[in-house]
Amino acid sequence: MSASLIRWTVLALIYASFHIWYGGNGEPLNDAEVEHYVERAVEIMGPEAETMVRDFAASDDGKAFINVNLNKYRDKPEYLDGRHVDVSSAQVEQLYIRDVAPRLFARAGHPLIVVEPFGVLGGHGDFEAIAWDKVTFIRYRSRRDLLEFVLETDWKSDAEHKYAALLANQSMPAAPTMSLVGVRLVPFLLLVCIGLLLDRWFGRKAAQKPSAS
Repeated sequence: MSASLIRWTVLALIYASFHIWYGGNGEPLNDAEVEHYVERAVEIMGPEAETMVRDFAASDDGKAFINVNLNKYRDKPEYLDGRHVDVSSAQVEQLYIRDVAPRLFARAGHPLIVVEPFGVLGGHGDFEAIAWDKVTFIRYRSRRDLLEFVLETDWKSDAEHKYAALLANQSMPAAPTMSLVGVRLVPFLLLVCIGLLLDRWFGRKAAQKPSAS
């Protein structure tokens, strides 16, 4: 086997490992898992969480989804213990994000896009209008991953920053019907570039090596 073929095989294995880990087409939650997460949600959040979590878990299709987070900041951070901090609510939220981001990434979850609305152009219908300060689209590998992330994590130290920073928050899981964001394409193109550069580099080395007379 040539050195070039070995390099491309290694790169292909790296990408295959990433593709499997990134997932997005797994097995739906079974009945036992649904009951486990419902019981855990009721234990943590109270009886009012039962219907919400059961509907979310029982309708699982095993596919990746997008969670749309709408955030409205407080004018000043307000901690439940009454402490005062000399930073903005957006900066306090970063303390929360800093702590929970590694847990999200470990489950192949990540932001797709984060936007800060700067105005309202209008609307129609009977609803409560809120001037949201930040809208975040988060990709989750599966509903199982989100439930594990939310229900199996100790939030005592992290959630205090979130609730101190946010006056209002709404979370909406959504199934993507059209997407122009191809995250899987990024590592594929990167590995192809690495492979081509390595072939070029070692090809030059071979060409410069003096031949035996």
